Amino acid sequence: MYKRGDVAYIVLGILAVAGLIAILPLAPGLGAALKLIDPNPRKAAAKMDRALRALTKGGTVARTKEGYRLTTKGETELERKKFERYQFPELKKWDKKWRVICFDIPEKRKYVRHIIHNKLKEVGCYRLQDSVFVAPQPCGEILKLVQQGFLLQKHVRGMVVTQIDDETSLLRHFKLTR
Repeated sequence: MYKRGDVAYIVLGILAVAGLIAILPLAPGLGAALKLIDPNPRKAAAKMDRALRALTKGGTVARTKEGYRLTTKGETELERKKFERYQFPELKKWDKKWRVICFDIPEKRKYVRHIIHNKLKEVGCYRLQDSVFVAPQPCGEILKLVQQGFLLQKHVRGMVVTQIDDETSLLRHFKLTR
C-alpha cells in the first residue's frame, strides 16, 4: 500500500501535530491517523509500533514515561521528508512577480546542494544561473523546507522581484505573457 518510509513519515507528522503519542496501543484521537497507515486497526497499530521503535533507535523520536515525542533530529528529518514530497501548487493566475531562490552552500555540503538543485528543477523552477532559480509561483514553503530541513538558514535566500532583465526566456519557459 505504501512505499518504504511512508509509515515513518506519517508517524513523524502525527508527532509534529500532536506533540506526543501515548504508549497505549490506541490512544484517544489516533483512530483517524491509524487509518492513514492501514485500514485494519491491528495492522496499523503494529506498523506504527514498528515505525516508532525504528525511529527511536535512529534518534528521531524519544521515548518518555508519557509516550513518544519528536526530537530535534526528528523535526529536521520531517522537514526533509516534506521537502522530498513537495510539489508546487498549480499557478492559476500570474501576479507578474518572479520568485528567486539563491543559494551559496559550502563545498563540504555539496551533496545537499545537488539535492536542492535537482528538486528545484523537478518542481519546475528555471535555472537562471548555477545557484539561482526562478519561478512564477510563491516559493515561501519550499524555501522554508530547504532552510529548516537542511539547516541552511544562512545559505539560502528568497526574493520577490517584479522584473528580470531579458526575461523572454523565462516567459517562454513558463508559457506566460507580460
